[in-house]
Amino acid sequence: MEHLIDPVLLDRRVGIHLVGVGGNGAQMAGCLARLDIAMKALGHPHGLHVTAFDADRVSEANVGRQLYSPADIGRHKAIVTIHRLNQFYGLDWIAHPVRYEAFETNRYSPPNTDILISCVDSRAARRTLHEAVFDGGGRYQYWLDLGNTEASAQVVLGQGVGKAKGEGSLRLPCVTELFPELLDANVPDDNRPSCSVRVSLASQGLFINDVAVRFAAQLLYELFSKGRLGQHGVVVNLESKRAGPIDVDPQTWERFGCRSVA
Repeated sequence: MEHLIDPVLLDRRVGIHLVGVGGNGAQMAGCLARLDIAMKALGHPHGLHVTAFDADRVSEANVGRQLYSPADIGRHKAIVTIHRLNQFYGLDWIAHPVRYEAFETNRYSPPNTDILISCVDSRAARRTLHEAVFDGGGRYQYWLDLGNTEASAQVVLGQGVGKAKGEGSLRLPCVTELFPELLDANVPDDNRPSCSVRVSLASQGLFINDVAVRFAAQLLYELFSKGRLGQHGVVVNLESKRAGPIDVDPQTWERFGCRSVA
């Protein structure tokens, strides 16, 4: 089975909210800039417009493991990343150094915000994003989520209720439907800041972010270059050197415990 892109996304500038500009998010922002160029080269009339949200500042522990240098320490991650991309590629993207849930998105964001990309590391943050997708009036066409542990990751492109287009088309389940434990409020989050690169690496491998981001970027590239997807996600384990696709297939979704995507 295949998922077909909504044709409206091929005729207008595609608005993206990028939530989190850390290990996954900073690299994802760079891939989105490259995707913008590729889309235009392949005939898309307007490309992408990205608005990034992250209240965190660069710390010493971020240097090397994330895409930040010693000169960036103390500066807001969102501003550093988006400013560099704007300067390098001549873009007009926007950075907001605040938490996504604290931002008045309806007031300031572009009128067409089509894709939510989440690069967050807490259940509390995912609960907020889940509500934005499912209880926020259906503003997003897609929700692309990237999540990882020390050596594993999952990437899922999903849709909120009512976003399936075309007769007989299936809605892509979101990450919180395939992995409902991500919403479990009874599991505490460990959000303690790492004081050094060595401590940071003990909780998260050096290259797991790179792998997750490349799979996520590939999903968007296929969606906009081919207009269709046969897989809408992937599960990766770097220790076993294995990656398993998540097919656009109700039987596959049932194996995750997701039996309904109405």
